Amino acid sequence: MTNTWPLARGTVPEREVFAFATAVLFTLFAGDAVPNMLTWYGAAVVWALEGAWGIAIVVRARPTIRRTPRSLWLFLAWCLVSVAWSHWRFATVASLVAQVLCALVAFAIASGLTWRRVLDAISLAFRGVLGLSLLFEAVVAVVVRHPIAPIWTHYGDRDIPDAFYFSRAELLTGGRIQGLPGNANLLAMVALLTAIAVGVQLAEGRIRRNSAIGWLVVAAVVFLLTRSSTVVVAAAVVALVLLAALVVRRVPTERRTPRYLAIAGIAAVVVVVGVVSRGAVAGLLGKSADFTGRGEIWQAVLGQVHEHPVLGLGWIGYWWPSIPELADLAPRNGVTYLQAHDAFLDVWMQTGIVGLVLFALYVLTTLNRSWSCATRIGYDASLQPRRFDPVSLLPLLVVVALLVQSVAESRLLYQGNWVLFALIAVKSRIVLVGEEPVSVGDGPRTPPTKREFRWPVAR
Repeated sequence: MTNTWPLARGTVPEREVFAFATAVLFTLFAGDAVPNMLTWYGAAVVWALEGAWGIAIVVRARPTIRRTPRSLWLFLAWCLVSVAWSHWRFATVASLVAQVLCALVAFAIASGLTWRRVLDAISLAFRGVLGLSLLFEAVVAVVVRHPIAPIWTHYGDRDIPDAFYFSRAELLTGGRIQGLPGNANLLAMVALLTAIAVGVQLAEGRIRRNSAIGWLVVAAVVFLLTRSSTVVVAAAVVALVLLAALVVRRVPTERRTPRYLAIAGIAAVVVVVGVVSRGAVAGLLGKSADFTGRGEIWQAVLGQVHEHPVLGLGWIGYWWPSIPELADLAPRNGVTYLQAHDAFLDVWMQTGIVGLVLFALYVLTTLNRSWSCATRIGYDASLQPRRFDPVSLLPLLVVVALLVQSVAESRLLYQGNWVLFALIAVKSRIVLVGEEPVSVGDGPRTPPTKREFRWPVAR
């Protein structure tokens, strides 16, 4: 049964919550694969069924909402208030329903799984996306031998942009593969998150060594075949943050101030150098000075921000192509981009400075709790320091990866990134990794002597 902190007032089989978490993460991070193969109507049915499943889990488990991040609900409440002045009221209401449902799904997973089982679900889902992406690209490259479009489209003999294709059949030609997500940058992020999850599993002893090495190689191969500059930067930042967390954790809390000051100084230098030499950095990553058109999109979005800086235009999340004001905002090379390519800029445009402050509060509090998960020294019932659990690094590394991506993509506001970030936000508010009791639900790789509940049964 569910075993998390605080204990759910109802009961749901742990296996069911794990299956639900894996299915949801796989479906969302598979991206365009679902609508491209099932049509948008079929995808809507799949997403609605998963949403109903999540609601059923919450109803049966009856977890308390008291220990969830208030900043998340405040931001969603402000998005609801924006209906009053929204330029697209129906879209605001519909998008907010989807946003709240996704947050509820994250709440169901966080309330029903321990941190180690969250790790297992993330790893299993992302490994599935990577493995099937390579298989899909191999079939297209070897059997089909030409680019394929979504099954519900028919472009005829028209010359269409490469971005419209589901796969461009470039696995054997040296081009960038797109996999199930239908986008090289999104597939690269899945590869990075897979490497993080599998690496933590290996350190935890929750996956066989040969299997872990195999999947790390697969992640590295996909990473190289996608050649995403955004994810290259994200991987570098994740590595630096990992090093910083390990350096800080090695000393007691009362002796950490010098190390924090040193880390802050190094971070400031890196940021200043990055800003000053951003043109050279972009060239090194194979990008133009405006980061392949993102500068143009940012300027267009800032124009909308300046017209409604305080309250914004109204929440919508992912831009609806049926709204001319948004569909004509960021066209480039025949492609209509339906996002600001920066999550914080997108939030500012849609919800104004008030919404931006609330969203920043949500992000910063989640980042702070994730850092605490990675660096706080936990204590057992006898007030003795607990051993270091590698799983405590998972929240921090995932959050950092998602936040770096959010500078160049708005995915943090919807679909898989929104659910995964909300999952960590809610779970870290329920209990930090170092304070969670080892559970019988953590699986067979946990030694039998460590499978006790935190609260012994009274006799």
